[in-house]
Amino acid sequence: MHTMHAQAAALAGMLAAATGSEPRSEETDRGIRVEADLPDQLSPTTRTAILTALAKADRYGHARTDSSDTVWAELFNRGAEQ
Repeated sequence: MHTMHAQAAALAGMLAAATGSEPRSEETDRGIRVEADLPDQLSPTTRTAILTALAKADRYGHARTDSSDTVWAELFNRGAEQ
């Protein structure tokens, strides 16, 4: 059985391999949030790898600013759910 931390590490590794950037992780009261900056150009292979990684999360999304694009994924702490 995988723990939330092991799942977050695997997710971060998948995003690092897909994006070429170092993902950032933050533990919250709900679980773990992983964020990764996207490269300027996404090939179809890269896009598929990113979507495959995000599909492992409980919740995910995309944030765009004038200077960057970032994907984020959250893994929930099942022990904290009520």
